[in-house]
Amino acid sequence: MSASIPGLQQYEVSSSEAWDLLQRVVSSQELKRALRLRDLLLYLGTRSLKDNETSLREQEIGAAVFGRAADYDTNIDNIVRVNVSELRKRLFHYFQEEGAAETIVMEIPRGGYHPVFFARQLVGTNSTAADEPPTNEREAVSRVPDAVEAVTGTTGTAVPHLGWRWIELAFGCCLLVITCVAVFYYRQADNLRSQLQPWQTDSARRLFWSRFFGTGQQVDIVTADTSYALAEDILQRPISLNDYLDYKYKDFADLPGLTPQTRDALNLVLDRNTGSVGDFEAAERVMELDAHSPSINLASARSYTPESIKKNNVILIGSRESNPWVELYKDRMNFQVEYDPGKHTSYIVNRNPLAGEASVYQVHDDKNRDYSVVAFLPNLDTNRSALIIAGTDSQGTRAAGEFITSSEGLAAVRAQLPYDRYPYFEVLLSSSRLEGTTLHTSIQAFRGYSR
Repeated sequence: MSASIPGLQQYEVSSSEAWDLLQRVVSSQELKRALRLRDLLLYLGTRSLKDNETSLREQEIGAAVFGRAADYDTNIDNIVRVNVSELRKRLFHYFQEEGAAETIVMEIPRGGYHPVFFARQLVGTNSTAADEPPTNEREAVSRVPDAVEAVTGTTGTAVPHLGWRWIELAFGCCLLVITCVAVFYYRQADNLRSQLQPWQTDSARRLFWSRFFGTGQQVDIVTADTSYALAEDILQRPISLNDYLDYKYKDFADLPGLTPQTRDALNLVLDRNTGSVGDFEAAERVMELDAHSPSINLASARSYTPESIKKNNVILIGSRESNPWVELYKDRMNFQVEYDPGKHTSYIVNRNPLAGEASVYQVHDDKNRDYSVVAFLPNLDTNRSALIIAGTDSQGTRAAGEFITSSEGLAAVRAQLPYDRYPYFEVLLSSSRLEGTTLHTSIQAFRGYSR
């Protein structure tokens, strides 16, 4: 079996040598932030070295490392193949740079998941014969004085010890210095890019968020207006987007049948433009992906305009109850956050349930459970994109924002898709929390749409 790095020979490595090497690779800078890849490498290494497994199946790796069911369909879910492919690249990069001094190299050959080990082929430097050039090279060197004299009219002095290998060695040293300098500046630039543009630091986030941040188009992040939701609560009726845009809802305080106290409360609410902490945290998570980009614009629902939503990419934070702009996309969404003004609670409607799905998802008395929706859709202008992030409450919206901005969340979405690129999709999420802190968010139901 040949190695992908030239100059390697297959090597019968002892278990202790292999295990020590595995630990160094797992603790390297190359895998420092790639927690899933670290878990994957540790699993493959442990099964191979300690359990003496030589044939590792994709299905059991998916179940052990990525939490898939034991009998999941690998033809549909390619999460193992995608991550092992990325792991091969990280291993190659490690042994080329950070692990360049390692005397043993580890690889995962294509077509399998069993690690193999190679010894680096070292070149000896103590042999005098090895330093001497071949006969034809010695003859070429001996003719140097004659050539110099013929051209310049002077006698050149040849140094018989200076063979072509020494010239190659000097050239190689210069090339090594140049490479080291290039690598240094590349890493500096890469570190700077990872700080300024976290969306580019891993393939999962880069593939999805490039639809917003990689186009050069403006991205509007529109936060919810909770005073709008409070007004609907007081009136016990929804307020349409048209009434919201025309400010007609401010006249609702003059509707007949309202008590003076209700009228005063409604006027007080409608004069304010408020938001929730969870909604702002979701917006902040999105902005941190490309924090210094001049193309990101943060706006409130009340100050936003139809002209902007038509010509820009848009990210709407909050449900229809508090962000009326979501109304423009409701007919295209299968999972919708609805509000019951009588019970003062929100719930998720599944318009077309599939087998095993519920038609309604609601939180009853469990204060440590949330539901939320993330919908990735074409915008009003199909050359632009829209993203809706909404929960049954403020903390649900925050959990959805954490999910869609994380590498793990996007990897879970991608595992549902049989495509290399992200099509449009909707995902219904279920979150558990404790004392206001989200503990775990998972996919409850999913819809994918072709472009």
